[in-house]
Amino acid sequence: MQLTINFLIALLVFFIQPVFLVGLIIAIMTSYKRIKNERLSHRVAIYKELYELKNYILFGLITGLIGSLLISIIGIPITMDWIIIYELVAIVLLIGGYRFISPLFTFPLATLIILGIKTLRIETPLTFLPKGWYQPFEQAQWVNAHLVTNVLFITVFLVSTSLIVIKKQADKKLTPWFLQTKRGKKIAYYQVKPFWFVPLLMIIPGESFGALFDWWPVFALGNQQYSFFLLPVLIGMRITVNTQLPKEAVSLLVRDFSILVGLTTLLAVGSIWTVYAGIAGLLLLLLGGFLVLYRHRRRENNWTFLFGAANDGVKVIAVRPDTPAEKMKILVGDTIVSCNNQKLETEDDFYQALSKNSVYCHLKVKGPDGELRLTETALYADSPHEIGVVLL
Repeated sequence: MQLTINFLIALLVFFIQPVFLVGLIIAIMTSYKRIKNERLSHRVAIYKELYELKNYILFGLITGLIGSLLISIIGIPITMDWIIIYELVAIVLLIGGYRFISPLFTFPLATLIILGIKTLRIETPLTFLPKGWYQPFEQAQWVNAHLVTNVLFITVFLVSTSLIVIKKQADKKLTPWFLQTKRGKKIAYYQVKPFWFVPLLMIIPGESFGALFDWWPVFALGNQQYSFFLLPVLIGMRITVNTQLPKEAVSLLVRDFSILVGLTTLLAVGSIWTVYAGIAGLLLLLLGGFLVLYRHRRRENNWTFLFGAANDGVKVIAVRPDTPAEKMKILVGDTIVSCNNQKLETEDDFYQALSKNSVYCHLKVKGPDGELRLTETALYADSPHEIGVVLL
C-alpha cells in the first residue's frame, strides 16, 4: 500500500512540474484557436477534434520509454542544477511559441548557462532548499566534462527521434491561413508546428529528492549516491509554408537537421577526450539550428506562391478527414480543373457541378507538378456539399 502511495506521489511530482503544465495549457489553447480560425475562415471546423492536445500527450511516450531505458542502462547522470536551468529556459522560450522549444536549442542553452555560472562563480538563489537536496554545483569536478558529454548524447537521441516524428506527422492536419500579397492577391499559408513532451527518466547524482522524501528511491554506486527524476522534455517546431508543399518543406528541413545531428554526434564523441569538442558541439547545435531555419526562410522567399488562386480551376487548400475527397486521394496543392465534365473557374462553379449528380462525383485534377489525373467516387445523396475539400 505504501509503495503504491509513493509511486502516485512521484507521478504527481511529474505532472505538477511547470514545464509540463505550461506546455499542456499551450496545447489546449492552440487547439481552440485553430478551431476558431477554421470556423471564421472556412465556415466549418476542418478538424473538429483537439488533435494538438492528443499529439502533445501521445507523440513522445515511445521516445520517453526508449530514452529512459538507455539512460538507466548506460548510466548517464544529469545534475539537478541543469534540470532547474532547463525548465526555466524552456518556459522562457515557450513565451515566443514553439519555434525554439526543441532540445536543439533548450539543452545547449541550459548547459552553457550552467558553465557560465560556474566559470563566473555566480552564487545561485536556490540555497534555501534543504541541505543535501540542492548543493549548487557540488559535481564541479565533472561539470565541464561529463555534463557536457551527457547532454550532447541525450540531445542527439532526442533530436534524432523527433525528426522521425516530424517527418511522419508534421505535414498532416494542417489548417490554411490567409494573407494578402503586396499586389492584393489572397493566398493561403500553413503553420507547421508539431508540439509534444517526452517523459525522460533522469539519473541525478546525490541524494536529491531523498533528502526531502524518505521513500524516494536512492541507490549507491561506489561512493556516489544517485536518485531518479522524471523530466518532461518539450519538443516543438514552427515554420511557415506558402511557396512549397508542406511535405516537401518538412523533408528539406529534416535533411538539414539530420546533417547537423551527424556533425554534433562526432563532436559528442570527441568530448569524451576534450571538453572543447563538447562546447563546440553545443555551439554548433545553437548556431546550426538558427541556420537551418534561416535556410527554410530563404527558400520560402525565393520561390513563387504555391497556394494562390488558380488560373484554370480551383485550388485545394485543405481536405477534411473521412470524406469522399480523402477517399479520392485529393491532396493539398491540387487544382480541380473540372467536375462532372464541367470546367471550373470559381468555387460556385464547383458546387453547381456537384449538384448535377447528387450520388456520384467525377473530377479532373491537376497536381502541383502539372500532371493531370481522373478520380471519382460515390456521394451521399442528401449531402453533396460534404465532399470534404476546402477551396481557395
